Amino acid sequence: MMGRGGSHEHAAVARAEARAQRQLRPGSSRRSKPRKTPLGEDEFPEGATIVSGPDGKPYPVAAIWRRALARLIDAITVFFIQWMLTVIQLLWFMDDVSSRWQPEPWGRATAAILGYIFFHFVYTMVFLRWNEGQTPAMDLMKVRAVRTKDGSHLSLGRCGARWLVGGVSWIAPPVVLGGIIVNAATYLTVPFERRRRTVSDWVAGTTVIAYNRDKEDVGDEPEEVLDEFGQPMSVREQIRRKYGLFGGITGIGRQLGDRRRNPPSPPRDSQSGRDSLSMSATSGPAHRNRGEHRGI
Repeated sequence: MMGRGGSHEHAAVARAEARAQRQLRPGSSRRSKPRKTPLGEDEFPEGATIVSGPDGKPYPVAAIWRRALARLIDAITVFFIQWMLTVIQLLWFMDDVSSRWQPEPWGRATAAILGYIFFHFVYTMVFLRWNEGQTPAMDLMKVRAVRTKDGSHLSLGRCGARWLVGGVSWIAPPVVLGGIIVNAATYLTVPFERRRRTVSDWVAGTTVIAYNRDKEDVGDEPEEVLDEFGQPMSVREQIRRKYGLFGGITGIGRQLGDRRRNPPSPPRDSQSGRDSLSMSATSGPAHRNRGEHRGI
C-alpha cells in the first residue's frame, strides 16, 4: 500500500513539473491566467490582478478611472488639434464642404465629424504602435495597452481593432453625445472580467496595465550631456541647441544665462580704469573743497 501511494505521489509531482515547463516554455500557446496578489505583498496593492508585461515582469491591471480619464484627454487633444489646423487655414476646405454637404442627421457638422474621426484614427494608431502601447494621455495617467495572450507589444492590426469600437462611435447621432454614450457603454463589460477589459479590449485581444515609464525604463535613460560650463543639460536644452528652435530667441536666452553665470568684472589695470578713477577723484566733493580753499 505504501509503495502504491508513493508511486501516485511521484506521478502527481511529475505531471505538475511537466505542466509548469509547458507554461514557462517560450512561444507557448497557453494563455497566461491572471492571478491575485498574495496578502501582505508590498510590491502591488492587496488583491490586485497581476498580468505579464512586454518585459516578462508582472504588472497590475490599470484602474478604470485612469483608463477613462486617459480616453477623455485623448479625445479633447484630438479636438484641439483639428481646431488648431482649422484656425491656421490648413483645413481651408472644411467650410466649403460643410456648406455643400449636409446629410441628415448631422447637417453642417458632417465634415467636421469625419475629419475628427480621421485625426483620431491617425493619432491612436501612431502612438499605440510606435510609442509602445501608450498615447500621450495614457503616458500621463501611467497606463499601457499590451497583448492579453503574452503581454507583448501591439501590432498594427490590434491597434486598429482597439480603435475601431470607440473611434467609429463618434459618428453616432446625436452629435458628440452619441460618441460619449457609446464610449461609456464599452466599459459595461469591466465588472464581469478580472482583467477589467472593455469591449475594445475584447475585440483587439488587449489588456491595459499600470505602467510608469519613468520608473520602468531605467536602462534606456539618455546619456548625460554637459554644457560649456560643465553643468548637465536637460533634454529640452539639448533640443534647442541642436535644432535652434525659436530662432534668435534661443541665442539671446543663452547669452543672458552666460552673463548670469559669469558676470563681467570691473577693469583694474587698464587705461580706461585709471582714467575713470582719475575722473572720479577730480570731480568729487573733496576736490572741490580743496579748490575753494586755494582760491581757485
